[in-house]
Amino acid sequence: MRLAVCSSKGGVGKTTTAANLAAALARRGRVLAVDVDPQDSLGRAFGVVAKRPDDSLAALLEDPAADARAVIRHDVAPGLDLLPAHPALETAAARLAGTGGLVTSVRRVLRPLIGDYDHVVLDTRGDLGGLTLAALCAADAVLTVFTSDPGSALGAVRVATFLDQQRAYENTSAVLVGVACAVWDHRGRAAREVAGALEDTGLPLLATRVPLSRRVPTSTLAKRPVVLSQPTSPVADAYTALADEVLAAAERVPA
Repeated sequence: MRLAVCSSKGGVGKTTTAANLAAALARRGRVLAVDVDPQDSLGRAFGVVAKRPDDSLAALLEDPAADARAVIRHDVAPGLDLLPAHPALETAAARLAGTGGLVTSVRRVLRPLIGDYDHVVLDTRGDLGGLTLAALCAADAVLTVFTSDPGSALGAVRVATFLDQQRAYENTSAVLVGVACAVWDHRGRAAREVAGALEDTGLPLLATRVPLSRRVPTSTLAKRPVVLSQPTSPVADAYTALADEVLAAAERVPA
């Protein structure tokens, strides 16, 4: 599975979800986590920071001859390698957009690496711009997330619409395999209303609810996803269940 975790806005738990899914999937096989966000939040979730552009995805996008394996950080967690981002990714994307090379750029970088891994998890920036599309082009499955914020439900619908549009344009063949609640407040009325609104859209709403937990920001500060730092906690159990559910949904997608 090549899974792109997307949202149309920031602050919905997208990167936290991507990091924990990558760590959970790494228990089942070799995983490559790819940071396609100039804010390099996915790398930071594992304590990895690219200090130079040429040590990150940015250099690989601009130089087709660059060796991706030389940039990958190996074994940042059990079974997990990481391809980090750098703020220079923004400039690299702008240059590629001007020459028409952005859409297929991430797919080109990953092509020689796919055989080395059982799964690839791509974290995207919190919008539906060119870098997000490049990640979608490299993926075969897409997950989007929502919270108790009503605006996040609209964001999930926008991701689904954007993906359908890009499939029609033949920019990608990726399929939306799930819409997941990344911050579930079971006592909150808003959370229930948002989930109910999404159920009415017909989108593939996943059953797993990742609970609101103080362990998540604590794990962020510790630079270790909660499935690794607090593996017996309810929130870690939820991310593990979500990984199973996403993988099962992806396996049901026709080849």
